[in-house]
Formats: sequence, structure tokens, C-alpha cells
Amino acid sequence: MSKLATFIAEMLRLVFLLILTLFLLGSLEQSIFKMLYGWTGYMYTAVIGNLLVFFVLYRNYWQFKGWYKSEKNQKLKPVWTRSLSAAALLLILVPFVVPFWM
Repeated sequence: MSKLATFIAEMLRLVFLLILTLFLLGSLEQSIFKMLYGWTGYMYTAVIGNLLVFFVLYRNYWQFKGWYKSEKNQKLKPVWTRSLSAAALLLILVPFVVPFWM
């Protein structure tokens, strides 16, 4: 396979993984939120947190399992992994904590 074909295949794989990850995490969070509060909330910050989770997963794991191989593929530094994971967790938990303040 040529480099261009593998790059296009990897981009399609990336979009598929992004949609699948956002759908699974979003529906899980919505069901937990509905179970706790009895209504569905607006989880805008959780979407940003889910994007950060996807970014960390892709850069540290999924990019090495794909079709496109490059010398530039490298994992995130541990400090970035921890920082982005903590920010993602905080953004995901915000909708669960905010209803208590209203």
C-alpha cells in the first residue's frame, strides 16, 4: 500500500474511533446522569473531556495499532498524559456536581 492510501485509511479509522468513543462515553454519562438525577442534563463540558480522553488514548495507544507507520509517531510525555487525563476527569465530572449548586 502506498503512503497516501495508508494515511487515508488511518484518517478514516481515526474518525470512526472518535465517533465510537464519543458515542459510548456520552451515552454512558447520560445514563448515569439520568439514573442519579432523573432527568437528562446538558453535558457540554463532558464532551470536551471525552475529546481529551480520546486524544490521550489515540496518542498513547491507538496510533501504534493502525496502518500508518511513521517515525514521528510517539507517545505523549507522562506529564502531559497525567495533566490531560486530570483535566478530562474534571470536565466530565462538572455536570454531575453543578446540579447541587442550582
